[in-house]
Amino acid sequence: MDKGILFVQESSSFLTNAIITALQKADFVCGTAGFDVDELSAVIDRYDCIFINIEKGTAYHYTPVFVYLKDQACFNDKKCMIMGMPNDIDDCMEILTDTAIIARFERPINTRDVIDKVTATFEDVVENVNRKTILVVDDSGTFLHAIRTWLDPVYKVIMVNSATNAISYLATNTPDLILLDYEMPVCSGPKLLEMIRADASNANIPVIFLTSKGDRESVQKVLDLHPQGYLLKTITRPDMLKELENFFEKYDEEHGTDQPFNALDVLSNLF
Repeated sequence: MDKGILFVQESSSFLTNAIITALQKADFVCGTAGFDVDELSAVIDRYDCIFINIEKGTAYHYTPVFVYLKDQACFNDKKCMIMGMPNDIDDCMEILTDTAIIARFERPINTRDVIDKVTATFEDVVENVNRKTILVVDDSGTFLHAIRTWLDPVYKVIMVNSATNAISYLATNTPDLILLDYEMPVCSGPKLLEMIRADASNANIPVIFLTSKGDRESVQKVLDLHPQGYLLKTITRPDMLKELENFFEKYDEEHGTDQPFNALDVLSNLF
């Protein structure tokens, strides 16, 4: 596959030209686009990584573009990076949030550091191709960022912060697993699960709840919806990775033999 990186910037600069030249020598395919949603949407599918170069004092000029890029990062797993002065990056992050940006480069910057990080990021993209896809649905940006940090080395992670965004993603994508926050506002986790189960195209996607409530009464409330698991948010990273590994191993085995998945077997491990 081509190693594609799209540079989004107001105008070219000596620094970005140097970065692009170095990447092209390393066999990357580099493109450029301005801060325009129509221009971006016409070319963004050709690239795996998006490099945002923000000029001083221009962050709030491009709010629609940042909203679009945030959606691309969350819905289409585009790897987004941003470069600029610290204050300008902070202004951009009010819209993009940590869930959309995997690397930030604060000026003044060493060109070599940028090249090394971009190269490492693209290697992650390539390794991600054949990984299991997990859709994480949670209204907490802090929690989403933590989960992405935990799971990204092992799984392809898509993150959304509401039931509405989850339904939008599921309209055109089928993840291998959904990790679903139980206590979301507006539309709760159980309500979203009902919506997922009611849609024939998504009904068979396995769902594991993420919640701070681990008592038997809370678990019992969702058993009738047939979730494939129920994990506490206090779980450690090693334990979560182990739970997911065990889940996929068992689910794939039972799915392959057309046997129904028994949620009680998973839930019983929590007590």
